[in-house]
Amino acid sequence: MDNNASYNRIYSTPELSLVIKDLALTDAGVYLCHGEEGQETENKFNYRIEPIFKEHGVSYTEQGNVTEWEKYREMHLASVTMRFAVSQMHEIAEIREVGITLQVISEWMPWGPCEHCVLKRGYRTRVGKCRLKRQVNMTVANKSDSFVVKFFRRCPSLPCKAILLEEQFPGVSSAIRHLPEFILKEPCKKCPRVKKVKGRRFKYIKRFVLAEGAYLTVVCPESTMDTQVSWKKDSITLEKGIRRSFRKLDPEARMIVDAFGTLYLIDVSTHEEGNYTCYIDKVNMMQLKVIVIPKAKLLTQEFLRHLGYLGFILLLCSFCYCSGLIYTWRQRDKFIVANQKNNAIGEDEETPLTD
Repeated sequence: MDNNASYNRIYSTPELSLVIKDLALTDAGVYLCHGEEGQETENKFNYRIEPIFKEHGVSYTEQGNVTEWEKYREMHLASVTMRFAVSQMHEIAEIREVGITLQVISEWMPWGPCEHCVLKRGYRTRVGKCRLKRQVNMTVANKSDSFVVKFFRRCPSLPCKAILLEEQFPGVSSAIRHLPEFILKEPCKKCPRVKKVKGRRFKYIKRFVLAEGAYLTVVCPESTMDTQVSWKKDSITLEKGIRRSFRKLDPEARMIVDAFGTLYLIDVSTHEEGNYTCYIDKVNMMQLKVIVIPKAKLLTQEFLRHLGYLGFILLLCSFCYCSGLIYTWRQRDKFIVANQKNNAIGEDEETPLTD
């Protein structure tokens, strides 16, 4: 034991809390705590610590209301309990012979707070832990001095994933070890008041829209030679003097922060777009949003824009042409009269003179 309690694996704090670091199988057992002298009768508590198997990957749980829990109990818990009652497996039959009856139950944890509130209505949850509970027939058990009786007298209830159960009774453990736990949901109205916390805003907010392949240089505002400047891209810290690229298998650097805290973006692509933030002496200074438009999209937009111009010109020309045709059609009588006058004048000129 070290004089500094925090260096020990097991120690108690000045607030009389028990701390166990790196829990081992040898730490399993019953821990007793009681009050000061004269109070050990009223303030007396027993805690059983039981190591369980560590979950690898995503643990499977079921959830729902009381009706869905009844279906869960019949499918998972009651079926295994019935199996323990009738199974002829040597290990389970030996347990029944000494007066021990095994039952799989849900041990309910306390209710959580009212969450996911909409219009002051939400729901609260509590977890039903899978437990193996034993019942002892004292008439039969008192006649036996076997290890099974001694074990279950010491352990009235065990987690379904208990390591100790796997070591002593592997057949029982294999039947209940992978049973899912149940999360019970219940509507609630007592929604806690949520205090609005003002976020740490940035002093400067900028936005750049760049074409693919463009270059950009940005200096953090109010930075000097004596200030400490740091940059982040989408919560990823950009170290000074380190060239980096967010593209896969890219030998060239696309992003640089020099020793003076200036950000350089080189030959940008969609991999370089995102939210950039700069801090001066750990103070939020500027938030920069970079948007990169691919060349194909940019050329398509240019083509569509010029196509729109050409369409407008053709539409205007068509309108003028049609207007001219309509005007000519409405004035067709004047053109006919003019032709008749011209013909009359021509006939007068051709008439010969006579004496």
